[in-house]
Amino acid sequence: MIRCVIIDDEPLAIALLDTYIKKHEALQLLDGFTDAIEAIAFVNSNEVDVVFLDILMPDITGIRVLQQFTRNPVVIFTSAHRDFAVDSYEMGVVDYLLKPFDFERFKKGVDKAIETLRIKENSKPDLLPGVFVKSEYKLVKVNFQDIMYVESKDDYIKIYMTDDKSMITLISLKSFLEKLPPADFQRVHRRYIVALHKIKTIGTKKIMLENGMEIPVGDTYLQVLHEIKEKH
Repeated sequence: MIRCVIIDDEPLAIALLDTYIKKHEALQLLDGFTDAIEAIAFVNSNEVDVVFLDILMPDITGIRVLQQFTRNPVVIFTSAHRDFAVDSYEMGVVDYLLKPFDFERFKKGVDKAIETLRIKENSKPDLLPGVFVKSEYKLVKVNFQDIMYVESKDDYIKIYMTDDKSMITLISLKSFLEKLPPADFQRVHRRYIVALHKIKTIGTKKIMLENGMEIPVGDTYLQVLHEIKEKH
């Protein structure tokens, strides 16, 4: 649901927008404010997607309110005056609803807001931690949380992932291990690295992963296996 806030000094205007928001299946009204200062504090301290903002209010203009937002909600201006329409678009407002407006005009403004939110969401950087590897002549990001285990194939490695997919890249196992967070991955054999959070059971000289794969533990890594057992 798209979380909305209304800021307008007229209770009847808030009531009308409340009715429209309830009729729209994608919207959820968090609150309506006649006090702009209270509204600014609310928007700056809560997750708000869309603000329906009146322009002419007794103590402060909607433009001034917008300038005091420390977060970045999508804003739709509502006003009985045409005078501010051009300036509003220059400030990044997605629509200008001229009072009185009906539900169909309201929906057009909401459609613009939804499209703006979609673009913002798609432009967010990928924040999942991971590593870029070269595969099939391009760099591909592999998220750490998706790695099940890694197998050495002499001059290259094969990365096995949780979705049963795998990827081959030209790098040594030792060099790849240096790119992984040590708290989450451990080398247990000259040919294998395992994701510690993917371990299901630990045997005498082998580890079973969540996908049923059994990984051997080399003699030189038996102490490592003991440490893993202690952690589990």
